[in-house]
Amino acid sequence: MTATRERQGHEDAAGEPVREDVRRFGSEGQLVGIASHPTLPTAAAPAVILLNAGVLHRVGPHRLHVLLARRLAALGYTSLRLDLGGIGDSTAATDAATFRDSAVADTRLVMGGLDAGRYVLFGICAGADNAIATALVDERVAGIVLVDPHTYPNRRGKLRELRSKLADLGDARAIVRWGLGLAERRIRGQIDRFRRRDEAAPPAEGREAPPLPEFRAQLAALAGRGVGIFAIYSGIHGAAYNAPDQLFEIAPELAGKVERAYFPDANHTFTELDTQRALLAAVTTWISTRFRS
Repeated sequence: MTATRERQGHEDAAGEPVREDVRRFGSEGQLVGIASHPTLPTAAAPAVILLNAGVLHRVGPHRLHVLLARRLAALGYTSLRLDLGGIGDSTAATDAATFRDSAVADTRLVMGGLDAGRYVLFGICAGADNAIATALVDERVAGIVLVDPHTYPNRRGKLRELRSKLADLGDARAIVRWGLGLAERRIRGQIDRFRRRDEAAPPAEGREAPPLPEFRAQLAALAGRGVGIFAIYSGIHGAAYNAPDQLFEIAPELAGKVERAYFPDANHTFTELDTQRALLAAVTTWISTRFRS
């Protein structure tokens, strides 16, 4: 691991200067990240690694990772906003067969280079999936913050979505028109499915959710190991997540073991400044409460 280009000019949320430097990891320095260091480190605190949100650069959506790193520094936590292999300034670091395997290998390599002992992994979307996958195979991970992890529609979620749509429609005639349109769309959908029944299914593209029992087992295994889990959901999911405790509706065994937050007015990348501020406050509060010295 090498450190270069130390920076002093940035400020944390309290207006205090934050020391940042470029870190390189791997035998050829192929993985690149920016470390933010607290002026007053919190005793025995884990380091926080901010994983790429999909293939976005390490600054995160709307510079979210930069803002979070500097707020964490104000609270005494060292963090690293990382570019995984093949993203941003990092080149491919492994010959892993899949992106997930490569992401896990890269994250573990960086943990060895930082040598903090314990780590909290923060990830949005695919970053959340990579955080779970890494935590499952590496006991140095003490906590994971998952922004929009996989969601699964359930009966209650569908009923809530239906009630919301009916409330938006207003008068009875509009509701009848909507019901007729829904029935027509369902019939057309069934016809289309019959037409395609003999065709091979297209390959899955992008992010693919594991079966719900597998997802539940993964989180239960991590919680049972003592890993702190903070699951955060935006308001984009429709019937798959439209209530604060929907996670516990589909996985009641996780109640009391996983902490969650729901931001119904937020989009997937927390574009609006008020929702972004609320997200940053929720994450920093959880980390500082869960891992205070």
